[in-house]
Amino acid sequence: MNSDLQPPEHPAKKKPKGLAALLAALGGLAVKFKGLLVLFFHVPMLMGGISFLATLWLYGLAFGWRFGIVLALVFLVHELGHVLAFRNYGLAVGAPVFLPFVGALTPGSTPANEEDGAYIALAGPLAGMALAAASLAIGLVTHDPFWMLAANISALLNLFNLVPVMPLDGGRIIQAVWPPIVVIALPVFLVVAFLVHVPILPIAVVALFSILWLAGSWRTALASTTDGIGMSARIRVGLAYAGTLLGLLFIEARIHLPAMAALHP
Repeated sequence: MNSDLQPPEHPAKKKPKGLAALLAALGGLAVKFKGLLVLFFHVPMLMGGISFLATLWLYGLAFGWRFGIVLALVFLVHELGHVLAFRNYGLAVGAPVFLPFVGALTPGSTPANEEDGAYIALAGPLAGMALAAASLAIGLVTHDPFWMLAANISALLNLFNLVPVMPLDGGRIIQAVWPPIVVIALPVFLVVAFLVHVPILPIAVVALFSILWLAGSWRTALASTTDGIGMSARIRVGLAYAGTLLGLLFIEARIHLPAMAALHP
């Protein structure tokens, strides 16, 4: 998740916009890691680092170190996706704050428009999807259950984060498109998830949260406006959102294909 701060006092430099900026930010993760490591030792970053280490320790105690380390790193990669997106748009961003057994958030300045805000929200799940895909690839080559576990955790948590309810990233993205569109997106998601053999639990979680959101926010959603974003931008954001959902669903399905084959020789 990401959280907005007040805009910086000085005007931000012009940066690439749209999907190109988002992809550039995610592509620069490895290059910028050294810079992020230096920033870690500034006071705000130090506090974020302490919260991460505390989370890692508590997860290790609660779930075992193997599972706990994977879980903490999945949250870290997700939040670093938000950090790099904020920075790529020239916006001030604070250190990610990790809340054990709750999640994490990244405080940053208010984006210039709704489209930029949607891409910043999408950056976390996209980074998580990249981690899940890389872990899956390693797991398929090495046949090591550890990497399949890492892929499964990353795919599931980021899939959950795309549920279109606030304050999750999915809620922020859908707000930029048109909130009631979830009425169409939900049944499509359920059909696709069923066709690619995604386990029932993630399907049920996404469906439940979406239905609860619709029940509690339907009138507000219908009355909402998207004055700050044009139709073409809404379509781009919607397609990026749908593509990320489908990518995570595909990874989940691929993880569970060996189990399905064993059950149906």
